[in-house]
Amino acid sequence: MKMATPTEWQEQIERVGARVGIQHVDVLLDQTAWDNCAIPAMKMLRPDVPWFSLFSGTPEEKLLEQAPLLMRLDLAQWKHKAWFEELITRCATDARLLVLISPLSFDALSRALQVLLQIKWGGQAGLLRYYDPRIFPLLMNRILTHEQRAEYLRLASYWGWLDRDEQPHWLQGNCQMHEEHVQVGSAMDLSDQQCDLIGCISDAQNLLVGGNFDHLETSQESSFATLYAFIVQANEDNYFGDLTEYVRGKL
Repeated sequence: MKMATPTEWQEQIERVGARVGIQHVDVLLDQTAWDNCAIPAMKMLRPDVPWFSLFSGTPEEKLLEQAPLLMRLDLAQWKHKAWFEELITRCATDARLLVLISPLSFDALSRALQVLLQIKWGGQAGLLRYYDPRIFPLLMNRILTHEQRAEYLRLASYWGWLDRDEQPHWLQGNCQMHEEHVQVGSAMDLSDQQCDLIGCISDAQNLLVGGNFDHLETSQESSFATLYAFIVQANEDNYFGDLTEYVRGKL
């Protein structure tokens, strides 16, 4: 399977934006455990790049270098375009980028995405790392309810990401061109089952990169899907032992 190059993905993003009459792209960058910080270089760009830390106003606000950042890049500006290509080169294959094609004003989109970060589970508050492109597809396809999924779809015309095989994917939203503002809700309530399914993602990802199951499939996505199914089964079986041994016993 041929991997998408940074230029190819950027060109596809431009085409998707042109389809709905939008020449900017909103980029969510996950800076967790990253050796770089995007802010200094971004501040040097002209015209200025609107940006927002999703940790703003939260107890994690001081962790700016680890925060998920929202940036709006104008693809009609060659400096923005060149910097975006460099960002893709450095970050996309490391599962750090989620993009949106959205007509919403930057302030409205920032507020709405920050609200989606907040979750409640069992009376406790938490943060949902939906901006991780390894997590986002499963949230949309399996874990969230129809109503919860709709909260994401109403914010963009399209959501986009690269999968584990560096193939581009698009999820069509229902945000219309005339919309600039959106009503912001409150923290999303997740059930125990939903939180368990989210936890299974990291367990399966750890097995995927651990080297013990490299023989499974020809693609990373297929291997992950196989491992995730086994981890979910282990969770349903209330298995608390070594997950590597559990999966080996099922193969």
